[in-house]
Amino acid sequence: WKARGWLVLAGDDIDVEASNANIERFRKTVTRPEKKPAGNKQSNKTGNRSSGNKSGNKNDKDLAESPTKTVERMIAEHGVTMTLDEARQMKENFLALLTQLEYDIKSGQVLPYKDMIEAVGNEYARMRTRLIAIAPEHGPRLRVLASTTNDAEFVQALQEVVYEAMEELSLDADNNRGEN
Repeated sequence: WKARGWLVLAGDDIDVEASNANIERFRKTVTRPEKKPAGNKQSNKTGNRSSGNKSGNKNDKDLAESPTKTVERMIAEHGVTMTLDEARQMKENFLALLTQLEYDIKSGQVLPYKDMIEAVGNEYARMRTRLIAIAPEHGPRLRVLASTTNDAEFVQALQEVVYEAMEELSLDADNNRGEN
């Protein structure tokens, strides 16, 4: 311990508190009781800020956070007062979570959200296009029906047109799923 600098001497005497602090800070396996202060570390923030929401939504530029930025963010969140054991524990927890995420992605439990958003957007665009096309395709026939028949027959004809469009969309979606 003396060679490693863990033992603190005050003249001929050993400074026990300083030595224990060094051991606690640098030793890999130390069993010590939890020393957490009572209460919350973070307090609640009161009300809105007069300057508005400066954090807001960030622009995602499809770039992964660099290791340097990650370290800076983690230091800002947790401070630099971590012991070596706490830093190792944080690293191990991070690596375990990263490994779990990679496994979940490979096993199909986590889906790529950008692909999902694009697929849903394409489906909505197809549906919008098809529904907008109902009026020019079936408008003249429905106008004739509206002037020559009662309301029930007109509603029935309109429902048939809508159901036909919905059926076409569902058949197209089934065919597209089979191709992928």
